[in-house]
Amino acid sequence: MQSETAKTRLLVLVLANLGLLLFGNTAVAQQSIEDNIRPAGQVCLAGQPCVGNTVGSASAAPAPAPAPAAAPQAVATAAVEVAVEIVEAVAEVAAFDVESTYQMSCFACHGTGAAGAPILGDADAWTERMAKGMDAVMVNVMNGINAMPAKGLCMTCSEDDLLALVNYMSSQ
Repeated sequence: MQSETAKTRLLVLVLANLGLLLFGNTAVAQQSIEDNIRPAGQVCLAGQPCVGNTVGSASAAPAPAPAPAAAPQAVATAAVEVAVEIVEAVAEVAAFDVESTYQMSCFACHGTGAAGAPILGDADAWTERMAKGMDAVMVNVMNGINAMPAKGLCMTCSEDDLLALVNYMSSQ
Protein backbone atom coordinates (compact mmCIF):
# COMPACT_ATOMS: atom_id res chain seq x y z
CA MET A 1 0.00 0.00 0.00
CA GLN A 2 1.36 3.36 -0.93
CA SER A 3 1.70 6.05 1.68
CA GLU A 4 -0.53 9.11 1.68
CA THR A 5 2.50 11.22 0.68
CA ALA A 6 3.08 9.08 -2.41
CA LYS A 7 -0.60 9.32 -3.32
CA THR A 8 -0.51 13.08 -2.86
CA ARG A 9 2.59 13.38 -5.06
CA LEU A 10 0.93 11.26 -7.74
CA LEU A 11 -2.19 13.41 -7.66
CA VAL A 12 -0.13 16.63 -7.94
CA LEU A 13 1.81 15.18 -10.87
CA VAL A 14 -1.40 14.12 -12.60
CA LEU A 15 -2.99 17.53 -12.10
CA ALA A 16 0.12 19.32 -13.36
CA ASN A 17 0.21 17.21 -16.50
CA LEU A 18 -3.49 17.74 -17.04
CA GLY A 19 -2.96 21.50 -16.68
CA LEU A 20 -0.26 21.45 -19.32
CA LEU A 21 -2.53 19.49 -21.64
CA LEU A 22 -5.48 21.82 -21.12
CA PHE A 23 -3.64 25.10 -21.29
CA GLY A 24 -1.15 24.23 -24.00
CA ASN A 25 2.58 24.29 -23.90
CA THR A 26 4.96 27.23 -24.01
CA ALA A 27 5.98 26.56 -27.63
CA VAL A 28 2.44 27.26 -28.81
CA ALA A 29 2.26 30.36 -26.62
CA GLN A 30 5.63 31.59 -27.95
CA GLN A 31 4.49 31.07 -31.56
CA SER A 32 1.36 33.09 -30.84
CA ILE A 33 3.45 35.93 -29.39
CA GLU A 34 5.74 35.92 -32.43
CA ASP A 35 2.71 36.03 -34.74
CA ASN A 36 1.32 39.02 -32.83
CA ILE A 37 4.51 41.12 -33.01
CA ARG A 38 5.60 40.17 -36.56
CA PRO A 39 5.63 43.23 -38.84
CA ALA A 40 2.94 43.24 -41.53
CA GLY A 41 5.55 44.07 -44.20
CA GLN A 42 9.01 45.44 -44.71
CA VAL A 43 10.07 48.73 -46.21
CA CYS A 44 13.09 48.52 -48.46
CA LEU A 45 14.67 51.68 -49.80
CA ALA A 46 15.97 51.70 -53.33
CA GLY A 47 19.68 50.96 -53.44
CA GLN A 48 19.82 49.51 -49.94
CA PRO A 49 19.61 45.84 -49.11
CA CYS A 50 16.47 44.80 -47.26
CA VAL A 51 16.99 43.51 -43.73
CA GLY A 52 16.39 39.78 -43.59
CA ASN A 53 16.37 39.39 -47.36
CA THR A 54 19.08 36.96 -48.41
CA VAL A 55 18.70 37.66 -52.14
CA GLY A 56 19.23 41.38 -51.78
CA SER A 57 16.15 42.45 -53.75
CA ALA A 58 13.04 44.19 -52.56
CA SER A 59 10.75 41.47 -53.90
CA ALA A 60 11.19 38.87 -51.21
CA ALA A 61 8.81 35.94 -51.09
CA PRO A 62 5.93 36.42 -48.67
CA ALA A 63 6.20 34.73 -45.34
CA PRO A 64 4.34 31.44 -45.13
CA ALA A 65 0.98 31.53 -43.40
CA PRO A 66 1.02 30.15 -39.87
CA ALA A 67 -0.38 26.67 -39.42
CA PRO A 68 -3.99 26.71 -38.30
CA ALA A 69 -4.52 26.03 -34.63
CA ALA A 70 -6.11 22.77 -33.61
CA ALA A 71 -9.89 22.95 -33.42
CA PRO A 72 -10.95 23.84 -29.87
CA GLN A 73 -13.49 20.99 -29.83
CA ALA A 74 -10.82 18.41 -30.74
CA VAL A 75 -8.52 19.70 -28.01
CA ALA A 76 -11.34 19.63 -25.46
CA THR A 77 -12.29 16.07 -26.43
CA ALA A 78 -8.68 14.90 -26.16
CA ALA A 79 -8.35 16.62 -22.78
CA VAL A 80 -11.48 14.90 -21.47
CA GLU A 81 -10.24 11.50 -22.68
CA VAL A 82 -6.89 12.01 -20.97
CA ALA A 83 -8.60 13.22 -17.79
CA VAL A 84 -10.78 10.10 -17.69
CA GLU A 85 -7.71 7.87 -18.11
CA ILE A 86 -5.90 9.75 -15.33
CA VAL A 87 -8.85 9.50 -12.94
CA GLU A 88 -9.11 5.75 -13.61
CA ALA A 89 -5.37 5.32 -13.00
CA VAL A 90 -5.52 7.30 -9.73
CA ALA A 91 -8.55 5.26 -8.57
CA GLU A 92 -6.66 2.04 -9.31
CA VAL A 93 -3.63 3.22 -7.33
CA ALA A 94 -5.81 4.47 -4.48
CA ALA A 95 -7.87 1.24 -4.21
CA PHE A 96 -7.73 -0.32 -0.75
CA ASP A 97 -5.62 -3.48 -0.60
CA VAL A 98 -6.83 -5.43 2.41
CA GLU A 99 -4.05 -8.04 2.35
CA SER A 100 -1.24 -5.47 2.19
CA THR A 101 -2.85 -3.38 4.89
CA TYR A 102 -3.19 -6.47 7.10
CA GLN A 103 0.52 -7.19 6.63
CA MET A 104 1.49 -3.60 7.46
CA SER A 105 -0.90 -2.78 10.30
CA CYS A 106 -2.37 -5.97 11.76
CA PHE A 107 0.12 -8.79 11.30
CA ALA A 108 2.39 -7.87 14.21
CA CYS A 109 -0.33 -8.80 16.71
CA HIS A 110 -2.87 -10.85 14.74
CA GLY A 111 -0.13 -12.95 13.13
CA THR A 112 1.56 -13.79 16.43
CA GLY A 113 -1.21 -13.57 19.03
CA ALA A 114 0.57 -10.78 20.87
CA ALA A 115 -1.37 -9.43 23.87
CA GLY A 116 -4.16 -11.95 23.29
CA ALA A 117 -5.05 -10.81 19.78
CA PRO A 118 -6.96 -13.45 17.82
CA ILE A 119 -4.61 -15.00 15.25
CA LEU A 120 -5.48 -14.98 11.58
CA GLY A 121 -6.83 -18.46 10.82
CA ASP A 122 -7.87 -19.27 14.41
CA ALA A 123 -11.58 -19.88 13.76
CA ASP A 124 -12.45 -20.48 17.43
CA ALA A 125 -10.93 -17.17 18.60
CA TRP A 126 -12.67 -15.24 15.85
CA THR A 127 -16.02 -17.00 16.39
CA GLU A 128 -15.88 -15.97 20.06
CA ARG A 129 -15.32 -12.33 19.14
CA MET A 130 -17.79 -12.26 16.25
CA ALA A 131 -20.50 -13.69 18.56
CA LYS A 132 -20.70 -10.18 20.08
CA GLY A 133 -21.86 -8.88 16.70
CA MET A 134 -20.07 -6.82 14.09
CA ASP A 135 -21.16 -3.52 15.66
CA ALA A 136 -19.48 -4.40 18.98
CA VAL A 137 -16.35 -5.62 17.19
CA MET A 138 -16.16 -2.40 15.16
CA VAL A 139 -16.51 -0.27 18.32
CA ASN A 140 -13.47 -2.12 19.70
CA VAL A 141 -11.59 -1.66 16.41
CA MET A 142 -12.35 2.06 16.24
CA ASN A 143 -11.59 2.80 19.91
CA GLY A 144 -9.12 0.05 20.73
CA ILE A 145 -9.44 -2.63 23.37
CA ASN A 146 -6.97 -4.00 25.91
CA ALA A 147 -3.52 -3.63 24.29
CA MET A 148 -4.97 -2.92 20.81
CA PRO A 149 -4.69 0.78 19.94
CA ALA A 150 -7.48 2.63 18.18
CA LYS A 151 -7.84 1.56 14.55
CA GLY A 152 -5.00 -0.90 15.12
CA LEU A 153 -2.73 2.06 14.33
CA CYS A 154 -4.02 2.20 10.74
CA MET A 155 -4.77 5.92 10.90
CA THR A 156 -5.22 6.18 7.13
CA CYS A 157 -7.94 3.48 7.16
CA SER A 158 -11.55 4.55 6.84
CA GLU A 159 -14.29 2.76 8.76
CA ASP A 160 -15.06 0.76 5.61
CA ASP A 161 -11.39 -0.19 5.30
CA LEU A 162 -11.34 -1.39 8.91
CA LEU A 163 -14.53 -3.38 8.33
CA ALA A 164 -12.88 -5.04 5.32
CA LEU A 165 -9.87 -5.89 7.50
CA VAL A 166 -12.07 -7.46 10.21
CA ASN A 167 -13.96 -9.47 7.56
CA TYR A 168 -10.65 -10.59 6.06
CA MET A 169 -9.18 -11.69 9.39
CA SER A 170 -12.33 -13.41 10.64
CA SER A 171 -12.93 -15.31 7.39
CA GLN A 172 -9.47 -16.91 7.08
